[in-house]
Amino acid sequence: MPLKYYFLIVLLIPLAGLGQIFKTEQGDLKAIAGVTRYNIEFEYDENLIIPKYASEQEFLLQYAAKKEKKEKGSGETFKNMWFSNRKKLFEPKFIQEFNFFNLKEKQVTVAKNVSDAEYTLVVRTSLIDPGNSNFFCKKDARLEVTIHIYKSDATNTILYRTEMVDVHSRGASKKDYDRIMSAYAELGRGLSKHLSRKT
Repeated sequence: MPLKYYFLIVLLIPLAGLGQIFKTEQGDLKAIAGVTRYNIEFEYDENLIIPKYASEQEFLLQYAAKKEKKEKGSGETFKNMWFSNRKKLFEPKFIQEFNFFNLKEKQVTVAKNVSDAEYTLVVRTSLIDPGNSNFFCKKDARLEVTIHIYKSDATNTILYRTEMVDVHSRGASKKDYDRIMSAYAELGRGLSKHLSRKT
């Protein structure tokens, strides 16, 4: 094998693992066949996992302290934005990217607070790894999420639920929240393609 092709294969191997895989844990895609509009809700696990930290609170304290050493005030700013950016950045980006994808014969869309939507789609996040981007190491952000779908008037009856979905951002941006937002964007695009093509 020519050397240039060997190096190309080596470079592509890490990228192969970045695609999202939506495996069914409960229910069946047939139960949501033909659905093109969902009310969407976002949930974050009470015991949200941050890799390498004992808890989300410990992460916020330690990560903010590191930032504070580099630039005064940046640590407190980071902590304040950790929760607010969910609604300000991550969720809108997911919705935007989800709704952008369409097939010629079908487009599935989501929106918040749609009271007349017959079906509700829940994005539940159990892990957030913000990644990093510095001189020594660049690492994309990573999420672990599950997707739940039920009829809006029957919240206890799950029609479709995925196994845990592993999601990576694309490109290790220098900004923490940009990396996380990118991961939600990837999830939005991937899930929209999955539902549009499979239901």
